[in-house]
Amino acid sequence: MIESAKIDGASELKIFWRIIIPLSQPVIADLAVLSFTWRWNDYIWPLLVVSSPKYMTLQLGLALFSGEHTVQWGSLLAMTTLSMIPVMVVFLAFQRYFVKGITMGSLK
Repeated sequence: MIESAKIDGASELKIFWRIIIPLSQPVIADLAVLSFTWRWNDYIWPLLVVSSPKYMTLQLGLALFSGEHTVQWGSLLAMTTLSMIPVMVVFLAFQRYFVKGITMGSLK
């Protein structure tokens, strides 16, 4: 496709915006979802950096539900379920690009 665009007289920038970016949208969407999920679930770096409970991330707050000898399972599981909502929203926002990538491979 790139070579045929060059033969048709398209510039490098036009090839990039009209061919390469649309073909790589599923990969970019996958990278966005995975990157958001990794940052959302990050635990060690905020644990090292944050010193005040006022600035704790959600994952650090979830760790507070487990004490030295007891774990508040009901509260922990409820808050863990609620913490999954932003990840699900991001996934659903990019889902059409995943489907587009799957169907693009089946077309001639």
